[in-house]
Parts: sequence; structure tokens; C-alpha cells
Amino acid sequence: MQEPLIHRTIRGYQLTQWLGAGGMGEVYMAQHQTTRRTAAVKVLYRADQAARFRNEAYIQASVQHPHIAALYEYVIEDSTPCIIMEYVEGITLEKLIKRQGRLPESFVWKVLAQVATAVAHLHQKGIIHRDLKPGNVKVNKDSFAKLLDFGIAKSAYTPKLTQEGYIVGTAHYMAPEQFQGKVSMQSDCWALGVLLYEMLTGYLPFNGRTETEIRVKIEKGDYTEPDLLAPQISKRSKRLIGKLLRVNPTSRISAAALIQELESPQSDNGFGLADWVDNLTEFVEKLPVKRWFKNR
Repeated sequence: MQEPLIHRTIRGYQLTQWLGAGGMGEVYMAQHQTTRRTAAVKVLYRADQAARFRNEAYIQASVQHPHIAALYEYVIEDSTPCIIMEYVEGITLEKLIKRQGRLPESFVWKVLAQVATAVAHLHQKGIIHRDLKPGNVKVNKDSFAKLLDFGIAKSAYTPKLTQEGYIVGTAHYMAPEQFQGKVSMQSDCWALGVLLYEMLTGYLPFNGRTETEIRVKIEKGDYTEPDLLAPQISKRSKRLIGKLLRVNPTSRISAAALIQELESPQSDNGFGLADWVDNLTEFVEKLPVKRWFKNR
């Protein structure tokens, strides 16, 4: 499947190396024959996904951000749609986690902050990524991260591309509401929580032998406390995971608020105001209010 396109030229870019395949297309490294610029070229191989492929190009072209891989061109070569985009040096977080297991907390926070700024930028433009996961984030040797793959991203102008009742996304990273066919910007924030948990512990918070088993755990918000798997993680990281992995999307922290949390100088020894309010609310909700008033 890889060989036929190697050395082929698409809009001046010669395909030099097969990089992988996704749900809709194969991706190649390529070099422009005149400018010598290196790029990644995604070639559609599923004709039934042409509309979704075009939507991916439209969304990626509509955003410019240092932590999002840039789109150079969308072209049709010999009746085959192709996306020519920035080639991102480095390794995916998926491969890094498989190789290293849990990652150093300082590195995790640095990467999460970068991904969160990219996600917040998307949300400001009314775009939901819908597929945030370690395989779609690349980091280079300087710990600079870039968000990839907008194959199932959704904007206000995205046409209806999914059949009724069909769920898109990767089960392990999907928010509870996505299993009900509902998706919002807060669904991306849940995925950021899964990503944070996985980077810190080396394990997925929600796992199972079947997709149904995974779904049940996600819908209950049933995960092992991260410090049981990685005792060295800070209370701050644990609290942040809890704020992202809230079953009710309306109480889930937003990408913009996540950035503020990550940039906050608060120490691990105390709570910030937001933490204090959260804990006070939880405490009050548990009080036997009726009995208390009766005894007054």
C-alpha cells in the first residue's frame, strides 16, 4: 500500500517516505523540488470520505497558531484530493508514553499548557477538535508541541457528515456526553483530562476489555486515583485531573481556565480561591441541611 506513491510528485512536492495511515488517507513526507521545503502530504484513499476530507482541510486552513500544524494547500491531483501541510519534527506523545511510561510532571505541564492554548484558540473560533489524544500531539527535542489531525473536527460551518446514531471519536478519550451523540467544547476538555492522566501515570483512566465496558466507566467517571499509580505526582495535578474529568460538562473546567490554572503560581501546599470554593461547595452539599434547620 505504501510503495505506489513513493517518488510521485504532487503540486511540486516529491513524496519521499511513507509516514502512516489514518481513517481516510495515507501520509507521506515530501520535499518541494524547487524550494526544498519539507512537508507532510495526506492522500485520500477512501472516496466515500471526500466531504470529510475537504472539511478537514477547510478547518485546518482557518486556524494559524504556533501549536497547530499549518495547512499549506488543498489540491486535487488526478482526481485524488490531497492535503499538503507542515511536517512536524519529533515524536507523538503516544509513542513517548509507550516508550517511557509515565512522564516527568514538569514536562507534562509544559506540554499540556501548549496543547491547551491550541485548543482554546480552536474554541475561540467555534471549532471542536473531537479527537484529542496522544497520537495527535507531536513534541520535538525542545519539548515544543503541535496539535495534528483535524479529520473529525467540527466547526459552525461543518456540514452534517455523520449518520444519525453514529458516534465519532476514539472511545478511551471520549467524554460521557459524546456517547449520547452530544458534543461540545467541554468534550475536548475531558479529553485533555484523559491526556493529562495518561502522561502522568502511563495508564489510561478508563479502560476495559470492550468498548461497552469503557463506556460504562466513562459515564460514571470511574477511574483509579492517579496518585495510587504515580505517588510522586503533586496534589495540584490530581486536582486538575478532577476538574477536567467531571461527568457533568457544565462543571468541567474550560480550556481557557485550564491555561490560567497552569500559569498560576499557587503552591502544592495550599488551595487557590477556585479550589477553596469547589471544596466549600462540596462540603455544603453534604451537610444534613434539613436536620440543621430543624435543630435551630
